[in-house]
Amino acid sequence: MKAHIRMTILLLTLLLLSGCVNTMEPAFPTSTFPQPITTEPSLPTVTPQPTTTFTPAPTLTPTPYKPFIAVVTIDNLFLRSGPGFLLPALEMYDTGETVEVLGRAPGWSWAYVATGNGLHGFMKLELLDLKGDFYDAPEVIPDGFVIVKGHVYAPGGDPASHITLTLTPPDGDTARNDAATTDALGQFYFFLPQDSKGTWTLEADAYGCESSAVNADCALIGELPPTMTIDVKDSADVWYNLQMVNP
Repeated sequence: MKAHIRMTILLLTLLLLSGCVNTMEPAFPTSTFPQPITTEPSLPTVTPQPTTTFTPAPTLTPTPYKPFIAVVTIDNLFLRSGPGFLLPALEMYDTGETVEVLGRAPGWSWAYVATGNGLHGFMKLELLDLKGDFYDAPEVIPDGFVIVKGHVYAPGGDPASHITLTLTPPDGDTARNDAATTDALGQFYFFLPQDSKGTWTLEADAYGCESSAVNADCALIGELPPTMTIDVKDSADVWYNLQMVNP
């Protein structure tokens, strides 16, 4: 009996020892590493940007001036050598005769024309019936004259167009008066003979219904400027400015 108990205890001891030997070590997770780089990485693909294209501005080609016709509106209209009443007359022309407008003197007074009999000179603008736009004509400034120039301004300071001015010589001889009319910029020009000198009288004494200084009834807005005296020997580099005033 005792031998049987000892055998049982021995078997149990062997089983216990066997279990201890077969016990597994605890498992740990295996570390994962990336694959080693064995080639040069490719550069990123660059998408080309569109190239800016500059379109040159168009070149403006001026339209060549085409002379137009003007018709004489009075008998015995003088063609003069320059744009002024005091300058020599070359020929006379009668009502209905036509001339070709080649240019214009500065201001609103004289057209530079070619006549049917082959002469060139200046005619008074108001005595011509123009068949074209006067301001399209190129400006012609002749040499060899004493020039008196200036502006006329309306009471508010704007240019006063179509105001007629008279320039009287020192001796007061009205037969030797010259006249000029202001243009859209209020400018007037007198072209006097080269030997002109002394103190002349400048007066604004008339206006047209086309003037920018009149109302719808052709009544002048304000009063014409006061008379001015000028020394023509100093006139070439001087602008004489006349200011209209409120009544």
